[in-house]
Amino acid sequence: MIHFDNELKGYAKTNKVPISFDETMEFVIEQINKNNYKNILEIGTAIGFGSISMASFTNAEHIDTVEIDKEIFQEAEENIKSRKLNDKITAYNIDARQYLLNCNKKYDFIYLDGPKGQYINYLPMLVDLLADNGMIVADNLFFHGMVTGIIDVPASCRAMIKGLHNFVNEITTNPMYDSQIYNIGDGVARIKIKK
Repeated sequence: MIHFDNELKGYAKTNKVPISFDETMEFVIEQINKNNYKNILEIGTAIGFGSISMASFTNAEHIDTVEIDKEIFQEAEENIKSRKLNDKITAYNIDARQYLLNCNKKYDFIYLDGPKGQYINYLPMLVDLLADNGMIVADNLFFHGMVTGIIDVPASCRAMIKGLHNFVNEITTNPMYDSQIYNIGDGVARIKIKK
């Protein structure tokens, strides 16, 4: 069992900042270590919990992480700096779509944890950036039970939930994807591209 950064977890809880569940992060770290992935992209930095965890518990050489919210991005930068991980993590304060459109790197692991309604729109761009034998892990596919129908979807969330439904449908029915959805945390998908 991995002991994640309690200071970050406490801050997230107090300030109502969504971060990955421990079991989700353990799954992410297991996939990275098992496959010896080195170059990582994270969509959705928040306060840096994900990127700091991946940098701390894997042999990844570098992690790029993207966050659009300026205030929370500054918090992440401070957290990365205070843990002396600047050499392993580069954080970008930019809209994920803009980053993906202009990126010319290849990543062997992508952790998708940004705006849920955009997953379906990001997917083709993520595939373009994925190295051979690479993997995408997407978080929050159940979205607190709204996607699975356990909880009624409020009007304010309908577009996002529709986007998540479309994403799940695409990765599970399109024959180009080898994907599996796990009942871990808030629902996690592991996606690879078939050769």
